Amino acid sequence: MAISHANLANKKILVVGGSGRVGGSVVCQLTLHNARVTVGGTKVDSFEESRMRWKNLFPGTEMAKKLDAITFQSLNREDVSSVDSVLQSANDSNDAFDLVVHTAGPFQGKVLSPNGIIAACVENGVGYIDVCDDYCTATAAKTKYSAKAIENKVPCILSTGCWPGVSSLMAKQLTRSVLKKRPELSAEDLTVDFSFFTSGSGGAGATLLVATFLILAEKSLTIVNGRRREVEAMKDYSRVNFGGIVGDKDVAHLNLLEAASVHEVLGIGNVKTLFGTAPGFWNVLLGAMAQLPSSLLSNEPIMEKLALFSLPIVRIVDFFAGATNAMRVDVSSNKDPSVQEMALYAHENLEPCVGECVTAFCAALLGDRVTPGVWFPEEAIVTEEDVSSVLGLSSVGAHTLEVKSSDGLQFEDVWGSGSEKRVLQQA
Repeated sequence: MAISHANLANKKILVVGGSGRVGGSVVCQLTLHNARVTVGGTKVDSFEESRMRWKNLFPGTEMAKKLDAITFQSLNREDVSSVDSVLQSANDSNDAFDLVVHTAGPFQGKVLSPNGIIAACVENGVGYIDVCDDYCTATAAKTKYSAKAIENKVPCILSTGCWPGVSSLMAKQLTRSVLKKRPELSAEDLTVDFSFFTSGSGGAGATLLVATFLILAEKSLTIVNGRRREVEAMKDYSRVNFGGIVGDKDVAHLNLLEAASVHEVLGIGNVKTLFGTAPGFWNVLLGAMAQLPSSLLSNEPIMEKLALFSLPIVRIVDFFAGATNAMRVDVSSNKDPSVQEMALYAHENLEPCVGECVTAFCAALLGDRVTPGVWFPEEAIVTEEDVSSVLGLSSVGAHTLEVKSSDGLQFEDVWGSGSEKRVLQQA
């Protein structure tokens, strides 16, 4: 089945953590495309507050009526029996869930924590997608559940969203094109530079702020000539252009999942992940926080308190800074300096951007384009056509899309035949 939003129509989807900012964006996008959504969580009051916020985004529209149809299901995401009970109850009523989307972060430091959601999905034969942005946590899930997912014929995609997720598919399409057209090169000869930018917090909720603080506790992984090296986070800045609207921004090393996954899955020999925000003092503040003891930054309860304390200030800054999200992937090769590939994506608002990207992966899984097992995005989405289809769906709300290629890679090869080229200039 082709990958399209039509695959979502009338599908019953459980979004765990759907009352949060990331989960809420997924809920809205799935509902927009006629899925039947249930939100899973612990507090019905939080769900009702979130639903009111969603409806205010679509006042007086048919979409507001659709949001009224969303139901809530109480569950404990770490307790497999709790999630299993929800899935079994749906099965018994002959209205089984088609897919579960896990958005209840943060995921940092959860290697040893139980993930009752994927465990229950694999046991009950229900497809699974999450937005895990921690490589070790994701790898632990792959190791623990892959064999059972294959045995029970359950497709699972970890670490979806814009970054990680879409970013990894951008890298896959660019590097695959280079290797196809230059057979003398190997994946080990290539360099992939990921650059990410978010204005302010991107409209983040407390959970995303906590995740950011926890990431600052880590050294930033880079891959150099196939070897892992760690560098200081948010210290040494470089300037990267994110297109005509976003412009030039300062970015620095941050420990993001793509460095490890693209090296492990695609075999790329050199990878780094860079991140920056605006206004400039946010970068300074993040750099200063990165110098705090890792034992403090990795203490999730303390970081939760700090996030809640910071949230009012963050909201004020976001009001003026906006919530722009941009990602750029560059591919080059020291062995052949003529290799110069680039793909760029920029969106006005991080919140709907994440929902659009996760929904694209949902469309792929529900279109039977993902084989049973537990996969990173660059493993799950296999063919060139499927990659460009997912990227095309992910980019529906983007205001800037670009592709530049020394080897003749076309815009449609990355962003799909249904996407329009969006190389916009600042007015």
